[in-house]
Amino acid sequence: MWLKENVFRRKSYWEIQSSQRLSPTVRGMIGIREKVGEFLRCSIGDGRAATFWFDWWTDLGPLLNALGERGPRDLRIQLSATVADAAVNGEWSLPAARSEEAETLQIVLSTMAPPLSHRGPDKYLWRNDGNQYVPRFSSRSTWNRIRVAAPTIPWHKLVWFKEEIPRCSFTVWTAILGRLPTRDRSSVWGLSIPLNCVLCSSGIETHEHLFFQCPYAVAIWTHFSRSVIAAPPTSLLACSALLNQVPWQNSPALSAILKLLLQVITYVLWTERNFRIFRDLASSQQASIMRVDRMIRDRLLSIPPRPPPAPSLMQLFFSFSLSPV
Repeated sequence: MWLKENVFRRKSYWEIQSSQRLSPTVRGMIGIREKVGEFLRCSIGDGRAATFWFDWWTDLGPLLNALGERGPRDLRIQLSATVADAAVNGEWSLPAARSEEAETLQIVLSTMAPPLSHRGPDKYLWRNDGNQYVPRFSSRSTWNRIRVAAPTIPWHKLVWFKEEIPRCSFTVWTAILGRLPTRDRSSVWGLSIPLNCVLCSSGIETHEHLFFQCPYAVAIWTHFSRSVIAAPPTSLLACSALLNQVPWQNSPALSAILKLLLQVITYVLWTERNFRIFRDLASSQQASIMRVDRMIRDRLLSIPPRPPPAPSLMQLFFSFSLSPV
């Protein structure tokens, strides 16, 4: 309503021209009019809101496109007219057709009820996933229709799930893509830096080494997973494969704990690595284990408990460690 009164003034969204006096947001709205037209339809009620020439309220589409620029002159209906302006006393009121397009319009209108006040206001309809027009807007449906869908990645549930911690999810996502600036990647960019892992000083710092092969990382993984996993995972994709096995698929709660554990351990190892490089601060394995434990407990405490007799997520987490800190 504010846009209509203060920006569009007497013109409709479909008429107003882009101008530097308009804000970038409004100019962006004007720039997507053609795409909006593919999604928007109007169901006529009293005809006072729908524009006669610009809105898509008949099967012919916007009538200005159907009848051309001569349409307003031929039908003697102003460009700014509403649908209600084309009816008098509950009947369509158009002059005799002077073109095939105008004749087609009159045929179409003969199948449509004229606007009447008792029918209520006009309703704008939005296209949904099922290619139907409904009286509500869905950003999800709209996005699914305009985007180019990429194939589903097998590891997406490792990154995005209900119990996730956003900052940890981002780190894991970047690590799975191999985009964290580990020392092996930095050397490829031409930086003259030592390649050894700052956590153990015995291997080249790669994604696989830092998060799974480094003795420092193995000690943390072993502490939390030795009672439920035969051996610590060897890579992020190995964790994804583990979650696809039957025991984990049949226990969403247990699977959630493993994914949360993966995210927090990855995050703690990455931040520990950065503290040592950029702040010259080092924590012991036990300190990192305590940090992982604290972060997971804090997250699980924020989740409402499951109804009995199902064990809580906190109880399941304790089962991952023989001696919780």
